Amino acid sequence: MRTVHTAGDEAEALMLQGLLEEAGIPVVLRSRQIPGYAEVVESATGVWGDLLVPDEREAEARELVTGYLTSTLETRPALSEKLGGVIVPVVTLFDEGGAIDEPANIRHLEWLIGQGVHGLFALGTAGEFTSLSREERQAFAELVVRTARGRVPVLVGVSSPWTEEAIAYAEHAESIGASGVAAVLPYYWIPPDRSIYEHFRLLSVGTSLPVYVYNFPALTGRSIPPKLVARLAAERPNVVGIKDTVDSIAHIQETLTLARAVRPDFTVLCGMDYHLLNTILIGGDGCVPGSANFVPGPFVRIWTSATEGRVTDAAEDARSLAPVPAIYGADAPVFVIVKEAMVMAGLILHATTRPPALPLTDDERRRLRRTLAEMGVTR
Repeated sequence: MRTVHTAGDEAEALMLQGLLEEAGIPVVLRSRQIPGYAEVVESATGVWGDLLVPDEREAEARELVTGYLTSTLETRPALSEKLGGVIVPVVTLFDEGGAIDEPANIRHLEWLIGQGVHGLFALGTAGEFTSLSREERQAFAELVVRTARGRVPVLVGVSSPWTEEAIAYAEHAESIGASGVAAVLPYYWIPPDRSIYEHFRLLSVGTSLPVYVYNFPALTGRSIPPKLVARLAAERPNVVGIKDTVDSIAHIQETLTLARAVRPDFTVLCGMDYHLLNTILIGGDGCVPGSANFVPGPFVRIWTSATEGRVTDAAEDARSLAPVPAIYGADAPVFVIVKEAMVMAGLILHATTRPPALPLTDDERRRLRRTLAEMGVTR
């Protein structure tokens, strides 16, 4: 039997069971409730139980469930078109065998939403998208959208060095009810400006969803010039914002200034965790901080305080994040470090990643633990 959906409550589970059985698909409901503690479990995890179907009916059942959930999303009140605040680039959690761990991911997503974050970004750098097959990327996108259930916006990463593949991912994201898509520039060979423009132009044609440019020169080999971002903002109506992962507030400010001159509503999000307050103070819209996977509180407080005019309070929380750059000092990808920190914070049991990414060394773990203790994440 295969799990095709994890229901948030019994009513949802029974409704979907009826939908599948009406189509002739046998369904087993597997409740996760504990007698006498059912309401407590649901409140803490956001999960009631699972719907399982025979292996050979999995694809058909998923299509029916996804179609139904997408149609119900369309009837819900629209989320704000202006994305802002703390948008967490969620990690993709694996079980110890390296397979996507659906229950662990759901628990993590529910915890983040409960901590007051303003959005979720699936399948970005922290989400290990380069280690996932096409089918896994689509399944994980579906998992995040259905777990969020419209409570917060969900951006889906559609990055690919091949434009047609990025468009295919965007089409899928649109079909499942995502709030928008984000993509880095084509990578491996270093594209000139005109190729970057064409990549995002075609992506914006291929989907009606809001498209966010994802600038991460440290990993793609070059930065997207602010003038090019402004051109996309001016000429492509659904290119609505940027995640600017650069360690330069001057670059973020130039991007903001040029893009806002042609599109006053253009969204500018910083990608480096410690630039959140700086970005807000120059008129930006928020941050996509990897560290929020294990310590979302300070980021949410900075955003709340700064947007309410309590800059002194925001600055105090920002100072608590001063050790963050040291967290990423290990010779390892960001997702390895974030998962190791989540283990140390007691949020997950193991930090499984896929080769060629390797675990931290003992020395790196000791340094990470010291930094987390300095931040008050661990003792």
